[in-house]
Amino acid sequence: VFGFVTDHWHIGDKCLAPCPENGKLHEGIITSLEKDKSGKSFAVVLFLESEERKILLTKLCRVKDSRGPWKSLIFDDGDLEKPYFPDQNLLSAAVAFKLSESGDCIPYTINRYLRDYQREGAQFLYKHYANGRGCILGDDMGLGKTIQVISFLAAVLHKKGTREDIENNMPDFLLRTMKKGLNCNPKKTFLIVAPLSVLYNWKDELDTWGYFKISVLHGSKKDYDMSHIKQGKYEVALTTYEILRLYLDEFNSVEWSAVIVDEAHRIKNPKAQITLTMKSLKCSVRIGLTGTILQNNMRELWCVMDWAVPGLLGSRVHFKKKFSDPVEHGQRHTATKRELATGRKAMVKLARKMSGWFLRRTKALISDQLPKKEDRMVYCSLTEFQKTVYQAVLETDDVTLVLRAGEPCSCNSGRKRKNCCYKVNAHGETIKSLRFSYLTILKKVANHTALLQTDNTTSKQQEAHIKRVCSQVFSSFPDFVQLSKDAAFETISDPKYSGKMKVLQQLLNHFLKNKDKVLLFSFSTKLLDVLEQYCMASGLDYRRLDGNTKSQDRIRIVREFNSIQEINICLVSTM
Repeated sequence: VFGFVTDHWHIGDKCLAPCPENGKLHEGIITSLEKDKSGKSFAVVLFLESEERKILLTKLCRVKDSRGPWKSLIFDDGDLEKPYFPDQNLLSAAVAFKLSESGDCIPYTINRYLRDYQREGAQFLYKHYANGRGCILGDDMGLGKTIQVISFLAAVLHKKGTREDIENNMPDFLLRTMKKGLNCNPKKTFLIVAPLSVLYNWKDELDTWGYFKISVLHGSKKDYDMSHIKQGKYEVALTTYEILRLYLDEFNSVEWSAVIVDEAHRIKNPKAQITLTMKSLKCSVRIGLTGTILQNNMRELWCVMDWAVPGLLGSRVHFKKKFSDPVEHGQRHTATKRELATGRKAMVKLARKMSGWFLRRTKALISDQLPKKEDRMVYCSLTEFQKTVYQAVLETDDVTLVLRAGEPCSCNSGRKRKNCCYKVNAHGETIKSLRFSYLTILKKVANHTALLQTDNTTSKQQEAHIKRVCSQVFSSFPDFVQLSKDAAFETISDPKYSGKMKVLQQLLNHFLKNKDKVLLFSFSTKLLDVLEQYCMASGLDYRRLDGNTKSQDRIRIVREFNSIQEINICLVSTM
């Protein structure tokens, strides 16, 4: 408890205030004093990182320092440079990179860590921004699209990556007390739209690479920050596709300098709500980031490009006639020589038309500088127990019915069994439905026999199949049934019940011995449950991400996995 008299605080006072995220005291300056309806007094505190937070006055501590405003926050100029990676070799000299004759440049603090193609990417973004037009940065994942965007933002916002940025981020009244000139440049505010899963990663990267005034428009603080954005108090606003869709009118009340959209390939369907929302956002400079602009068909490419640069590729009808139809016809295995030639010409013409607006580089650019990637397919043999269970499933009446469906019917009608006397099983289920159900059951047996246990997510039809299978199969294995009831952890962890678990145990022992980080992916959340029980039974520290993980927990889990050395395993659902 910090028991200080509240009446003696003034605007411009330095203070120590608890950070809402972690409760630790951080130094800041009071920018305004307020009272709520209940009479409680609050201060709006500007922290070193340019974050403004509303905090109860009773929680503030005084800073005893006779030096001028903000001086107590500073050690020396070198300590305040952003970014600063002491363990990383500099890729170039510590000089700024000029983007225009007007003086806009990437600050030396950032430029010293950039590769040549990243400077080229930032220059590409800047050129289109300066011309008031949009574009698409389509680099492969891993080439640093985020850093290229931050470099561009640092240039147009005239960032230095030094103490000067901290001072420039102060409110005007504080700049006057320091007898510094006010920034007369028009206020610029950029909107970044990203999936929730990477929203806070954007904030982390912006905080790492510079001193930006950032607002995250998501959650309870959204309305408060939106009003401050309209007043020009933030330089970068981060939000999600969903929030933008829900509050489009509010977003359109702000004059955005540019909108930057991460994973822009989501804007692929002209009739989808997400596309209609993005096209309704009032901003002429639209920058898209995607490593997969073409996913399924060329119409998706048109949709993304038409959002970024409206009219570049003509109307949908024009694009279909001139580009997508000729290219797709030329790609058919039955294509004539004429269609092949026409398709190639259309593709060359399309590439030429997009070349000034779409920039794509592949990992081949830096392949010699990347650690070698090894893809290894490990085949896991079934254990003897699994083989026995698998064979028992194949010998059930239902599977026999499916396997013999194409044989002549025993009634001598001359027709196949599936079209005559054996269309359904004893329970009235068709061969088609049985085929898919038992394929799923066999897949479960091959992964782990424990997956045959039913739960709330199992459909009634599958539950009926599984019960029938279990009653036939496990009648021969009473020990397994009893063990599953009495000691589920030990049963699931025992490698004799799953060949994959047997191999996984060996791999994990190897990786954990080397203190490697391991991501375990699975299509099945039920299999993730099995892996989770194995981790708990083995005393392994792990984290888990699946469809049921709350959005606010996802960021924390990713950060913990990346930063805490003892957490070596993350279980991830791919569905």
